[in-house]
Amino acid sequence: MRKGVLPVALGTVVTATGVILDTKQSKRHKFRKNDYKNMAGALLVGAGVAHILLGGIDISRD
Repeated sequence: MRKGVLPVALGTVVTATGVILDTKQSKRHKFRKNDYKNMAGALLVGAGVAHILLGGIDISRD
């Protein structure tokens, strides 16, 4: 298996999970201070994108 494929796959799954959690947020519902589900979704999207980018760098360096 090529180096970097696993982080990209993991990042894709984590990003998709974060997007699913963030879809609950809409323009009608303002962000509340204790809205931990939305904060977790944003964190997962960020971490997933970071995994995808770092895995892509590893793939391109091979």
